Amino acid sequence: MTGLRDMAIERLEIATRGGRVLPWMSRSGPPLLLIHGGAGSWTHWLRVIPALGDEFRLLAPDLPGFGGSDLPPKPADPRTLAAQVREGLDLLLPRESRLAIAGFSFGGLVSGLLASEMAERVTRLVLVGPSGLGMPSSLRLPLRSWRSLSACARSTVHRHNLATLMIGREEAIDEETIALQAENAERARINSRPFSAGRHLLDSLECERPPLGAIWGGEDAIARHDLQARIAVLRRLDPALPVAVIPGAGHWVAHERPAAFAAALKAMIHSPGGAIPPVSQKEPNNEA
Repeated sequence: MTGLRDMAIERLEIATRGGRVLPWMSRSGPPLLLIHGGAGSWTHWLRVIPALGDEFRLLAPDLPGFGGSDLPPKPADPRTLAAQVREGLDLLLPRESRLAIAGFSFGGLVSGLLASEMAERVTRLVLVGPSGLGMPSSLRLPLRSWRSLSACARSTVHRHNLATLMIGREEAIDEETIALQAENAERARINSRPFSAGRHLLDSLECERPPLGAIWGGEDAIARHDLQARIAVLRRLDPALPVAVIPGAGHWVAHERPAAFAAALKAMIHSPGGAIPPVSQKEPNNEA
C-alpha cells in the first residue's frame, strides 16, 4: 500500500451493536478521525496518511455499508452511520479525549452529525469538499453506470467517472487511482447521493458545533461554479472559518495533491483562528 509500509498502522475490527466497523489506526499523537466520502472507503485517504501519521494518531474507518464494514441497522442514513462511528470511537479512545475530525464529501455530512453530538470533544471539524449544504450540483454531473459491464469496460467507465467528478487533472488518473475507485464503488452498499443533495450538514451544525475549517480543490467539479456561495454558507455558521482552496486538484483533493492537502489540514487543526498559511502553487518533487 502506497506509503504505509514504514508506518506503525494496523487494521482493527470493532464490534459495535450495529455490526462490525473496520478502521485503520496509527498509534501515536493526538487523535485525528478521517471520514471518507460516498462510494468510498478509508482508501480515500491512502496517499495523505503518511504525511499525517507522523504527527497524529489517525483513525480511518470504513463507514458502515462501505468498504469492509458491515451494513448498518435500518434506517441506513447518515445519522445511523454517525452514531455507529461514535460507538466505535468510544471503544477505541478514552471518553474524555479530544480529537480533530476531517470529513470528505459525504463524509463531511456524516462528520458534521458526529461533531454536533460531541462538540465539546472536537478541537476542529475540517470539511473537505463537503456535501449536505443544500447545493446538489453533483447530481447533474454526467456519471456513467458500470454495474452491467464487463471488467474491462468497467475500468473505462471508472476512468470517466473519476475525470467527471473526482480528479481535476486527466494525467493524475493512474492505474492505482482507477483500482481504488473500482474497488470502493463496487463494495459500496449504500447510495449516499440523495443524502448529499439535502441540507443535512447545515442542519446538524445549526446548534452546537466545534470550530470549523474547509478545504476544496480548485478544480472541484461540484463546487467550482459556486464556491464562494458555499464558503459564505459555512461562514454564517463560523465567521472565523479558515478556508484552503488547493490549485490543480479536483474533488478528491487529498488523493490528487496529498502534500498540499496535509499542510493545509495541519495548519487548520493547529490554528486558533481563521488565518492559515497560503497553499503552495507547486508540488514537492515526490507529490503524486
